[in-house]
Amino acid sequence: MDFDQFVSEYIAEDHDFEQLSVMVLEGCRAWYPLAAEAEKQKLQEVMEKAARAAVGAHRFGRYVFFLYDQTGEEQYRTWIERNAEWLKNSPQSENGVFGCVEDSSRNISGSVMFAVYPFYMEYETRYHNKAEYAQIVRQLLTLAPSEQTDMEQTGWYLMTVIDVIDSMSREIFEHYKSLEEIFKKTIRNILAAGWNNDFSKKESAMMGYSIIKACNLGVLNSEKYAEIGLSMIDGLIKEPFDSKDSERMGIAMMAYAQRLILSRE
Repeated sequence: MDFDQFVSEYIAEDHDFEQLSVMVLEGCRAWYPLAAEAEKQKLQEVMEKAARAAVGAHRFGRYVFFLYDQTGEEQYRTWIERNAEWLKNSPQSENGVFGCVEDSSRNISGSVMFAVYPFYMEYETRYHNKAEYAQIVRQLLTLAPSEQTDMEQTGWYLMTVIDVIDSMSREIFEHYKSLEEIFKKTIRNILAAGWNNDFSKKESAMMGYSIIKACNLGVLNSEKYAEIGLSMIDGLIKEPFDSKDSERMGIAMMAYAQRLILSRE
């Protein structure tokens, strides 16, 4: 299918902005630099409406930094500071990572992990002198998947780590290298187990996004890994799917954006 057209039509739809997945908002942010000028306005509008609908709530995502950069409006900086402060004081589970608000003995879900950690690293890099780098990296190393971790949770983890890497300064080389190594190890373990078409469309999108973004960032060797990542993304977008699943739609947008970036290099 024509995925560019599919995204354009999706963005033009009416949305329930209170319920819209943060993945779509991150998808809009990823799509923005690749879009035509007329479409950029609509992408930003979707992010702004979702942000207004979430005022007062603890919702995370790097798209808020994008809105602040684009508009300079202090409401977004205030939101960033408020949510970062909340994170610093949020409950931790028994193994020392962010816990569920409802039950701090349990780790946060994969989708919340993806929203929280890249946001927190972006905040630390921009506004807090990288003071909490060690804590963020420690938590992510603790959350590293085991052989028993299901593929979807592993996909959330890989997406989280590569976006945290994208948000951090490489000047703090020890922390950067720790995340790069755990990312590569996780990818190698998955491929060594024998990747095949048993992945769900969502899992393939997660893996494809993580691999191709890692190639674009220089974390993975494109000659070795790009073909694998592209096959995962292409398997997702070649056939229509239900865009009402905003989480999956957002992941698809993010994955396809990375595909376009790779093709233009």
